[in-house]
Amino acid sequence: MKNRDLLTQSLIVAVSYFVTGWLGLQIPYAGSHITLLWLPTGIAVAALLRCGFGVWPGIFLGACLVNLSTGSPALLALSIAAGNTLAPLLSAVWLKRSGFDRQLTRQRDIGLLLAAAALGMVVSASLGVTSLYLAGLTTAGQAWTSWLAWWMGDSVGVLLAAPLLLSMTPKSLHQLIAIGKELALWAGLAAIISWLVFVADHQQFERSLPLAFLTLPMLTWAALRFGQTGAAIASLLFFIMAAWSTAMGHGPFALSDSHFGLFLLWAYMATIVLTALLVTAVQSDRLHAEHSLRSSEEKLRGVFELSPLGIALTNMQGNFVEFNEAFRKLTGYTAEELKALDYWALTPKHYAPEEDRQLESLAHSGHYGPYEKEYIHKNGQLIPLRLNGMLITGSNGKQLVCSIVEDISDRKQLDADLRIAASVFDSQESMLITDSKGVILRINQAFIESTGYSAEEVIGKTPSLFKSGRHDAAFYQAMWRQILDTGSWQGEIWDRRKDGNVYPKWLTISAVKGADGATTHYVGTHFDITERKRNEEKIKSLAFYDQLTGLPNRTLLLDRLKQTITASARSNSHGALLFIDLDNFKTLNDTLGHDMGDLLLKEVSIRLDDCVREGDTVARLGGDEFVVVLGNLDANAIDAAQDTEAVAEKILSALNQPYQLGTTAHSSSASIGATLFRDKESTVDNLMKQADLAMYRAKAAGRNTVRFFDPAMETSVIQRVAMEKDLRQALLEKQFQLYYQAQVNEQGKITGAEALIRWLHPQRGIVSPADFIPLAEENGQILPLGAWVLETACHQLAAWSRHPAFAELTLAVNVSAHQFRQSGFVAQVLAALQESKADPRRLKLELTESLLVEDVEDVTEKMQALKAHGIAFSLDDFGTGYSSLSYLRRLPLDQLKIDQSFVRDALIDHNDAAIAETIIMLACSLQLEVIAEGVETAELHDYLARLGCPAFQGYYFSKPVPVAEFETLVISGIAQAQQR
Repeated sequence: MKNRDLLTQSLIVAVSYFVTGWLGLQIPYAGSHITLLWLPTGIAVAALLRCGFGVWPGIFLGACLVNLSTGSPALLALSIAAGNTLAPLLSAVWLKRSGFDRQLTRQRDIGLLLAAAALGMVVSASLGVTSLYLAGLTTAGQAWTSWLAWWMGDSVGVLLAAPLLLSMTPKSLHQLIAIGKELALWAGLAAIISWLVFVADHQQFERSLPLAFLTLPMLTWAALRFGQTGAAIASLLFFIMAAWSTAMGHGPFALSDSHFGLFLLWAYMATIVLTALLVTAVQSDRLHAEHSLRSSEEKLRGVFELSPLGIALTNMQGNFVEFNEAFRKLTGYTAEELKALDYWALTPKHYAPEEDRQLESLAHSGHYGPYEKEYIHKNGQLIPLRLNGMLITGSNGKQLVCSIVEDISDRKQLDADLRIAASVFDSQESMLITDSKGVILRINQAFIESTGYSAEEVIGKTPSLFKSGRHDAAFYQAMWRQILDTGSWQGEIWDRRKDGNVYPKWLTISAVKGADGATTHYVGTHFDITERKRNEEKIKSLAFYDQLTGLPNRTLLLDRLKQTITASARSNSHGALLFIDLDNFKTLNDTLGHDMGDLLLKEVSIRLDDCVREGDTVARLGGDEFVVVLGNLDANAIDAAQDTEAVAEKILSALNQPYQLGTTAHSSSASIGATLFRDKESTVDNLMKQADLAMYRAKAAGRNTVRFFDPAMETSVIQRVAMEKDLRQALLEKQFQLYYQAQVNEQGKITGAEALIRWLHPQRGIVSPADFIPLAEENGQILPLGAWVLETACHQLAAWSRHPAFAELTLAVNVSAHQFRQSGFVAQVLAALQESKADPRRLKLELTESLLVEDVEDVTEKMQALKAHGIAFSLDDFGTGYSSLSYLRRLPLDQLKIDQSFVRDALIDHNDAAIAETIIMLACSLQLEVIAEGVETAELHDYLARLGCPAFQGYYFSKPVPVAEFETLVISGIAQAQQR
């Protein structure tokens, strides 16, 4: 597209050049190639300046065609065309480099155009005449005349055509159209004058030639009113009229001597062109000066009106003559109100002496200030100001005072802020200020007291003086990177005091930037956080460490275990988790007290720490439970298990050593559950459960041993969870039933029974109490279950009381320790008896020795309350616990029950036999009844009878049976049932 535009422009230039050149040669001056009226040079210069140097081929083509039209040989035409192209090209290059403005609005531009026309056309004239001479079309004697004529024609052509083509724009044409009436008037007068000058027949040269210059006033009119384009058009019109009339043999230049006439025509055209150009330039300079003046006035008025500073003009009497909007806003008055006031109405009276001094300075030097004072605002508020003023002379010649008034309220506030900042700098917080390179410039007293350094010791140095050595280079690089990016940094850092002590502090560094955004200073503030660090350590200790033993607690253990799992997965090595529970720890607390228990736990923690490697974790979960985490074990599972077992055995051996707890020697043992892990699939919760299950397996294996987790154990737990869910459902659906096991006297007569609960599960069938009672004890379901057993037993007693065969029977009901410890247990038993109408004297509650360990006073109180209503008490499983014999004296018991573990092997185990005999003798001495359970053979019955045991219970007589079968036994009088 660009190349197409350039080709079009070049063709237009070629055609224009040819047409104007052909017309010019119609009035030859010397031969057929030289004329004093050569417009193509002006067209060429204008085209180069407006369209660019790329149109020179069009100039060259037009020049060739013009010369060929005169019948010139091709070589001559090319030679002349080269000169006609080179001359305007050189002129255009020189004009562009000289800063030429093609609108010709300055006298300088007129001068540049004249110089370009005069100098550039030397080339075309020289090459043209030389070409003619070489072609034999001119002689050496004619060379000078020919050269001068050629140069004059080209030069005036530039001055005629170039200004018009350069200044002509849509804007300039629009301006001419806008003054169409004046332009029409000018055209009419110009036509008349042109007719008089160039068309009318003048007989005498002396009379006609002066008429030619009647066109000058018209040209001046065009230059002054129509601008550069209008003046150029006028010049060109007069040139065309003059050239046409001369060619037609009319006008002042149509003389008998045609050469002289053409010379006069050239002189005339040069004169009117130069006149038009100069008048236009002068007019442009004048208009530019007027525009600059108006612009300056507008700028000054803008400065006056838009200035943020108040500006006021007052006469010598102090009346306000003129003021800007900023001054009006500063005072709060309207413009009309201010004009009715004088200077003194705004000035407090106590400034009168200072005002007199400022007026004296004004009269003496022509200016006053700067000085600070206050104005009285319209609302009565005093506004702090800074004033400068000078005398000026108004347009009427009278003197005025021009005052510049600056509101310094913000500066006053800034001064106050600086005073506050100074006081803050000298506050209790340590502060230092450095330059942009980190050199310390100032420190405050708090900094001196905090670090121990004096100002003389640190000023001129850098903060590296305080480095503690605890932070590496990367720490400081990150710090300064953040300061450079964000302008500030804050954080915890360790520094060194003058005495060498290293201490923690909270440091804040802020960059102070100048108006250009560059950092000028750094301000550092810090406060000592030693005490806070101590508190943090205490909090950390409370949060992550057991306060009794100092070992990691559950929270920190879980975090360490996660880290070990991750590390094991990364290194493809095994890790292990050991769950350690002290055996019979509760007995120590119950017998020797919690203080002794705490001493034991401390000793255990020390021994556990000694049994593991550095990097392994020993933690206390709570109570007597400890956990050990082993990491970096062998990749082979068997080897890892052997290493874990070796550590566990080492722990067992260490914990089996005697302890000296104060003045008491104590022996203890532990049960350990272990599980291995290696990959990320192992979760903390699963590992804890696995180790816990393995630990319970160690307990079940006789304690003081180690067991590894087995998947079968997990299956057992799943079954347990299922049973717990079923147990809740069983309570809702009443799937339980009481079975009764006969209790007989020494004559074999059934005197009563023990009520034993059975679970009639819809899928599992009859579930033994040994399977679900411990679960119910753990999850709290023993309470509603025990209440149901008590209520059912009472209703059964009430039913028996109405039948003579059963009326004298007693019924023993087992009571859980959880059930008995309820605050409303006594009321619950009495309510069951009252609701069922059962005889309290036939109810016997069986308690276990574990109930007597805690709060024996509460146990005694409840037993006595129930005893008062006739309820009897039997101490079940006697001999298996650790109750003091003194309890037997304090508690209102009625019966001791020899545990079946002593009865079953009494015939073959001397120790069991001795215990059974001792219990019988003890009961007799305390006047308590005694009954032996677990009697399964006639030999056992006879042996116990010989020892003096009066009552028995066991399979030898009857296994637990439903109520109907039990009643059948009673009615038939069968004391021994061989059913198993």
